Amino acid sequence: MKKLINILSTLIISSTLSVSVISCRNPFTPKNNQGYKLPEIDNLKFTNRFHAQNPTTGMMNDIQGGFYREGKWHVYFLQNADGIFDQDGNNHGKFGSVWYHVTTVDWINWNYEGPAVPKYTTKYGDQASGTFYEDKENSFGYGSEAIIAITTSYSDAGQNIMMFYSIDGGYKFNPVKEEPILWNPHKETNENFRDPYFFKKNNKFIMYIAEENEFGVYVSDNPLGEYKKTGSFKAQHPMLECPNLFEINIKDSVEKKWVALYGGNGGWGENADNLSSGTYYVTGSLDEKTFVFKPDNEEAYKRLDFGPDYYAAKFMSTSYKNTDIDSLITTGWVNNWSYNFSIPNDGRLGNMSLAREIKLLNKGTKEKPDYTFETNFLGFNKFQVLKTGNIINQTNFLEHENLKGQYFKTNFILKNIQKNNKDNVEMQICDDQYNITILFDFLQNQISVKRLINISFNYGKEEFEKLRVFKTDLSNLNGDLNFEVYVDKTIVEFKFIDGTVFSMLKFIDAISKEDIKFNADNIDIEYQYYQVA
Repeated sequence: MKKLINILSTLIISSTLSVSVISCRNPFTPKNNQGYKLPEIDNLKFTNRFHAQNPTTGMMNDIQGGFYREGKWHVYFLQNADGIFDQDGNNHGKFGSVWYHVTTVDWINWNYEGPAVPKYTTKYGDQASGTFYEDKENSFGYGSEAIIAITTSYSDAGQNIMMFYSIDGGYKFNPVKEEPILWNPHKETNENFRDPYFFKKNNKFIMYIAEENEFGVYVSDNPLGEYKKTGSFKAQHPMLECPNLFEINIKDSVEKKWVALYGGNGGWGENADNLSSGTYYVTGSLDEKTFVFKPDNEEAYKRLDFGPDYYAAKFMSTSYKNTDIDSLITTGWVNNWSYNFSIPNDGRLGNMSLAREIKLLNKGTKEKPDYTFETNFLGFNKFQVLKTGNIINQTNFLEHENLKGQYFKTNFILKNIQKNNKDNVEMQICDDQYNITILFDFLQNQISVKRLINISFNYGKEEFEKLRVFKTDLSNLNGDLNFEVYVDKTIVEFKFIDGTVFSMLKFIDAISKEDIKFNADNIDIEYQYYQVA
């Protein structure tokens, strides 16, 4: 991801300008000797139960993906434990990101293993976003169990591509070379050269690199250098970041499709969706000579998560290859550069979303396909239903049913919905400090989400509280419709009745009780409640 653009160095950021801030770290000169102190750690307000989060003060952001070994998932994210950020984004500490290592066996409970890919071990600075590659074919010469991290280095030499290797299962990484594997070939005209996605195909080594408005494609016979640009993939929703590319088997079909997934910004441009930055995907084909991805002409670019706080996502599977994939596991960074530093916090900035398994469906026909990802949240199968019942309209759900709340999952089932239903359903989740209102608008075939908070921001509150609306086909839904809600201390994630997912930050006051209320006069709603902790 990109550093904050220099024109914002005064950090007087309007919400309309700040949506363009898609960055990896804060560029401001540390303000030493000004007496700034971090607030005290506040577990009641800011410690999540089943979301991985920054284990120290400082900042975490982009997810780096990971791999599966011996029953355990290894996942990594960018972290700067030395940063001391105020609510204007000024850093009163030190700079530099590491790749921080966490492990899990169930996607709910996390072990914080510590920094893995280090910073400042070469003269090319710290290491920002990139890709893991399991070198099962021993192309790099460290053995078939070696893990290679392909990273973006940030230094006075600009953004360049480095590589690191691990031979202890991903706990410690050392440089493959002291110099970059690939230098930015257009440093003087375009500083953007980051977020390498690396894979091997047909005995060639390929990297997709974010170059602002396109992903450059670089190919070599030698994994350690000699990369030549063979073309580029110009995707919608620039500025473009965090590319991923997989050949995925279509569910319940013998067909397969190449899919590009990446970070983009829906806030402007001819293809704007007005949903802020996010993760997008499109199906297409791969040129077997240049390895350049070509999107399908008839397929629309789609959003993986419709919320404002799911960005810099990465994708994992149990395979070391990026072909013949049945499903992917994805997690994203839960925050937004438009208000990252200004939100309520105790100095621990950054969280990771729940893991989701995604499978590619064709909701159309062979002649006129409509490729869409089906998403299911992971980690909750072991939890038993604590209580079931019926929702009483316009009544506080948790209070009325005598439920603990705080850390929970609830399935709400809208019963016996008929096609062309004309009755809308509204749900609120809130305490005395924040309010999130969701409206399933069957008449307009759209879902809207509005978030409010009774706290002042130094910048970005307009974007934080923005009404987000997207079109969907509610009128053709029928039967019992399931609506999933996952609530942690600072995060709420939804799977809506149409199958779309939506991620948002929230901030409680830790005094009043958080609760849920429905407004659905003519629709019966049942619930299944799961207490996580």
